[in-house]
Amino acid sequence: MKLVPASIEEKVNRIDRQPSLAIGISAGLLAFWSFYRVIWSLYLALTYDFLFGSLVFSVVLWGVIGTVAAIAAVAFLTRYAKPAEAPEQNQNQP
Repeated sequence: MKLVPASIEEKVNRIDRQPSLAIGISAGLLAFWSFYRVIWSLYLALTYDFLFGSLVFSVVLWGVIGTVAAIAAVAFLTRYAKPAEAPEQNQNQP
């Protein structure tokens, strides 16, 4: 099952493995932080009813950022997990 669209996967495959690991870890941390911010904002909204209106924008914003970061993390960590492609060797050499 593919989680990343083919057009994004094509662009991610252009990047080497080591930078893919660093970008994937960074995007994963950003996705985790976004999830934390959404949960914390929902907790505040449910605890203090008068804050809900002002937190709607924050919840939506961090939800979108977290979703994009999670997709990027999956794409780059999948790229890192794939074995490096060996260059084609000419079979006619002695």
